Amino acid sequence: MNKQVKLLLSYNIRAGHENAYRRFVTEELLPKAQELGLTPVDAWHTAYGAYPTRLLGFLADDLDAARSALASDEWKMLVRRLEGYTRDLSQRVVRFRGGFQW
Repeated sequence: MNKQVKLLLSYNIRAGHENAYRRFVTEELLPKAQELGLTPVDAWHTAYGAYPTRLLGFLADDLDAARSALASDEWKMLVRRLEGYTRDLSQRVVRFRGGFQW
């Protein structure tokens, strides 16, 4: 039985912060998430509709690993930094089932 879980981050990028956001995500968020045991697996952009413009997915070995990463000071700092570039930030953990998950 697959016990992996997926952390989903959804949000909108603040106008005027696009370049700084991209730098932060590629140079800090993704590498540090991996150090915490969260493997980036998805990056989605919403082109149309009333949904957040970004959805990032990270895979964790199990719920305990995800909870440990999310409770860490390092993750909390990353989320605070991400909030500076985004609005409507949401993070949730779901059972991993493959493919697109919302």
